[in-house]
Amino acid sequence: MKHLRYISSIAIILFAVIAQATTPSLKITQGKRESTTNAQHTVVGVTDPGNKAFINGKEVHVYKTGSFGDIVTLNEGDNTITITTKNTTESNNQTINITYKNIDRTAVTSNTPIAKPKTNPISPALNIKTLPDAYLQFGDGSDRLGGSKMGYINAEIPLKAIGQNDKLYLVQLSKNRVAYIPKEYTAETLERAETDNSGSWSISQANNTDRISITLPTRHAYQSWTQLDPTTICVDIFGITNNSNWITQRGDLGMIEYVDWSQVDSDILRVIIKLKDKYSWGYSIGYEGNNIVINVKHCPSLRLKDLTIGLDAGHGGKYPGAIGASGLKESFVNLDIIQRIKQILEKKGAKVILSRDSDVDITMAQRKQIFLDGKIDLMMSIHNNAGGSPIKEMGTSTYYKSITNRDLAQCVLNRMLDLDVRNFGLTGNFNFSLNAPTEYPNLLLEALFMSSLSEEEKLADPNFRQRIAEQTVKGIEDYLKLVKQSKK
Repeated sequence: MKHLRYISSIAIILFAVIAQATTPSLKITQGKRESTTNAQHTVVGVTDPGNKAFINGKEVHVYKTGSFGDIVTLNEGDNTITITTKNTTESNNQTINITYKNIDRTAVTSNTPIAKPKTNPISPALNIKTLPDAYLQFGDGSDRLGGSKMGYINAEIPLKAIGQNDKLYLVQLSKNRVAYIPKEYTAETLERAETDNSGSWSISQANNTDRISITLPTRHAYQSWTQLDPTTICVDIFGITNNSNWITQRGDLGMIEYVDWSQVDSDILRVIIKLKDKYSWGYSIGYEGNNIVINVKHCPSLRLKDLTIGLDAGHGGKYPGAIGASGLKESFVNLDIIQRIKQILEKKGAKVILSRDSDVDITMAQRKQIFLDGKIDLMMSIHNNAGGSPIKEMGTSTYYKSITNRDLAQCVLNRMLDLDVRNFGLTGNFNFSLNAPTEYPNLLLEALFMSSLSEEEKLADPNFRQRIAEQTVKGIEDYLKLVKQSKK
């Protein structure tokens, strides 16, 4: 038996020696190019954790993920950058040959205008109607988040299209207001958009909501927003002139202090909803027949154990999101953090609704519908960012669209900063699909940057992901305390 143990020990030692004698891995993930006009050139690579790495002979830090990198100052003309990785016995070398051409950037000008889609007039005007998931946007511009949205609107609303480009219709909302709508959310119709008079108004309470119903002859497009001091919900109904001579309020209301109207243009009727509380818990706008109905949610109990929280893990399936230098996928990190948040919330008694619980692709429309069907009280979407220098720490950030969600985003950001990470910012009016719903308070958290080598190392650590989960829950609890204090 002793003899067998001796042989086993020798085998383990030999295996370790052979493993260390193999050539250390080296993969260059950033910096391979033939030429550049920037003297500061970033090189990023990845090797086996525990190896050493050198760039032009200078040892650089190898993170626990195996990633490493540095910024190399180039000389004008041809340059050779040597990247080396070493273990205890072997080394591996690769080179990058790159030409640096110095350009006087102050002398560079461009007379080329920025290309934009051309909107051509439609004559005569085209009668169209909205389809499910339709939304209006302010202009014909776009970026990776799409055009700047005015808001989502119901299906079966007739609109007059007076212009078009490849993807959008330009529609006449009223005499002096226009907007754009994606063609994919419209269909041609025989029904025409006309100017109509409003009818009777009624306000009542039902199922933990205050309900405003306004009689209209046909469906009309609308836009809504919230404002503070005092907290007010405003809804503009386009193509409507006021013919409502009273507003009937039936019984005490839970959230609404009063409702008023204003004819802000000859054919735009504004609904003004003054709330009792500083914080809104969401509202919905829709049609029942041709009557426009606005449901304003009552404030919940503010005890975490009584709330239903929606959690969204960004990306998934064939859309992995950002990928770190070591190959770490954002979709995995997002889901892992979300599942940890779920465990903490459920231990505290909250009900949790997930948009996805595995590595699958879910559309934005499906995610929103899951949360609406789950009748959630609050939603948080988790992502991790990318961009900037991989050599630097970039930081954490939160995002909101409605101004009434700013404090929620601030509370979560404040708790994330307790992790001793940089503050990348608090961003408002953010044009992200899951920030758009008005039915519940919501925020987006970009926890850290997948593209930052030091932050990728943190995100690869299960213990750090657990700390992120704990801090986000503390942020939600801080928000609930803030709401409670405002009601005193």
